[in-house]
Amino acid sequence: MEKTLSEMNNRELFSVLSGSRGIMPQMMLRKVVLAYRKRRQSTNVDLMTMVKAYMNGECSD
Repeated sequence: MEKTLSEMNNRELFSVLSGSRGIMPQMMLRKVVLAYRKRRQSTNVDLMTMVKAYMNGECSD
């Protein structure tokens, strides 16, 4: 069973972002990162924090 982005740790999320888990998860995570950066303007945040904020609606596009 495949994990959702919100269930992954930073290592797994980085793997997704690098494309090793396919194009669809990579595109979704890229969307999350871009939305987070657009709303928060913070650069020193880990991927788990970005995903959690996105899932909580704090930086939806």
